[in-house]
Amino acid sequence: MHELRLDFAEKKTAALIELGKAPALALRDFLARFPARAAAPLPVAWLALPLSAFRVIPVSLGAEARPALPGEPASGAAPSDSGGGATHSPQPALPGEPASGAAPSDSGGGASFGPQPSAHSPQPLATFPAALTDSEAVAQAYAAEIAKIGRYLSNDLSVLVVCDKALAEHVYRHAVGQSNKRPVLESDPAGSEGGRSGDPALLQREVLGPGARVAALSRLLAGIKLDQALVLLHLDTLAGGSAEGPLTAEARLLTEVLYRSQEFTPTLLGFVDPSLGLPKVLADRFAVRVELAGLSRDVIPHLLTRPERERFAHFEAETLFKNVSGFNAIQLRNVMRYLLASSRPATPTPRLMALIREFKRGSGDDVEIPDVTFHDIGGYEAVKADLFEAIELITGKRPPFTLDGAPYVAADEAPPSPESDAERERRRKLAPRGFIFHGPPGTGKTLFAKAIANAMNATIQMVSGPEIMDMWVGKSESNLRRLFAIARRNAPAVIFFDEFDSIASQRSGISDGGSRASNAVVAQLLTEIDGFRADQDLLVIGTTNRLDIIDEALLRPSRFLPIQIPLPDQATRRKIAAIHARVFEAPLPAADTLDLIAELSDGFNGDEVRAIFQEIARQIRRGVAISAQTYSAQIDLIRRRRDERRRV
Repeated sequence: MHELRLDFAEKKTAALIELGKAPALALRDFLARFPARAAAPLPVAWLALPLSAFRVIPVSLGAEARPALPGEPASGAAPSDSGGGATHSPQPALPGEPASGAAPSDSGGGASFGPQPSAHSPQPLATFPAALTDSEAVAQAYAAEIAKIGRYLSNDLSVLVVCDKALAEHVYRHAVGQSNKRPVLESDPAGSEGGRSGDPALLQREVLGPGARVAALSRLLAGIKLDQALVLLHLDTLAGGSAEGPLTAEARLLTEVLYRSQEFTPTLLGFVDPSLGLPKVLADRFAVRVELAGLSRDVIPHLLTRPERERFAHFEAETLFKNVSGFNAIQLRNVMRYLLASSRPATPTPRLMALIREFKRGSGDDVEIPDVTFHDIGGYEAVKADLFEAIELITGKRPPFTLDGAPYVAADEAPPSPESDAERERRRKLAPRGFIFHGPPGTGKTLFAKAIANAMNATIQMVSGPEIMDMWVGKSESNLRRLFAIARRNAPAVIFFDEFDSIASQRSGISDGGSRASNAVVAQLLTEIDGFRADQDLLVIGTTNRLDIIDEALLRPSRFLPIQIPLPDQATRRKIAAIHARVFEAPLPAADTLDLIAELSDGFNGDEVRAIFQEIARQIRRGVAISAQTYSAQIDLIRRRRDERRRV
């Protein structure tokens, strides 16, 4: 329960009477009738919670130290109520809605309800709660969505909620609590209210099989009342757990039960995990679909406790958001508990973000944090210029490297002003969704992908295109969905597809099975790319030697930006040689050795230049003396091997 200290001015008595009469009333509706001020800033997410979620303590903040009440003159004088009518005050805005009133003053000791401080404004430590349960975190994180579900249920509309399974129990309790319905759980065979999904009857139902569950559900629906809502916490598993292929026997039986004609249409609240899905015929039984995916940028700072906030030497809400984007509320609480157990107060932010990435790796997702930087890539200044601009558009920060690869050291200058929401939205409209690197093999396309992920401080999934394809119908698309789901949970993230043309080739009008499967994969890829949320840093990179066969829809400027990575010219080969000479600690017999290598290696790709120094390092290990002739001989050997491969 949240503690709320409010100053109601002269309406204190009436407000306290209403508090006792209407515990289910949403805080936003209560404040519209009884304007008040809080002793501390109010999280916007609280506005949709019922009064029963708060312990309200009346206080007096003093008129001279408070911003004006809604509808009150700016001087702070109390509003007159002599007309006997209710004062119509601006209604506080829900997250994502425009504020209806002016921004509150922050000069006094109180805070008015309405527009909250900008995400860039530092949040006082005292505003963070001492403790936060998972249920409270879910209520705050999805307050607007939960309030909508409650309104839909109150108006006899069945609601299908698509969310991670861990959220279902909490969301149902808060949503039904904000409606005028009483819950009846599918897991409660007696049909009594408030049953829990962990009842002993669960084992009995599993022994009897899905048919027994559907039969029990049929009996519940037959006896349901108009003021009740049937809660289906595990609708996805009840229907067979798949949205693909023909209907299972239990899905067909469930369809008959849910569509059965009755005196009135029962109100349902169903939950589906995104990884399982639901057949369309069952999804269509619900009037409204609500999806809970990830967390918004503004709500994340309100899901930390005071001890967790104290772990940050300098709290940066934007940095935290980028590293937990894609988490649901419970996953965020888990990662914050992990930080609390693994760090000390006033820990530097980079160290805490490293702990978050460590937590992500422990979640079982096949992701990595690359250590390749642009300092490890010689030459290709034109390519780097394009990539640096794209990274800045995606993240809002320029990579700390010069075009020649050296680390960039900024001169002493004033820090940039915080980016406004309008500027952020405008910047993201210019950002590409991904790149297609095309060019000969061995030119460093994979290195560029890893360097980009490093510059974005992102995770990366390395996927070979053929790994996506599967012999079973629908499985290839499912593999793609899983990749993107992992990327969203681990954002900022880069998905790297090697041999991109194997899954993104031009769609065909031929009706054979192979063409249909390939067309479906391209369509799924387009769906995933177009479904990127603007507040998540996700980037898709593909590599191919055949840009000419990539589907035209993927080459639209708003999707993939093609970037050619050609064979290195002489100047680039020299820079690549210098990097590998340093990495392999290879001796350079003369000052012009690098120039000689760059000249003799005409037509070599970056990997072949690397092979020169790799072999030199082996010879050093065997005790061979290294001279300019040694390098020349090694270059000739690599060239002969390459020519022999081409003749085969």
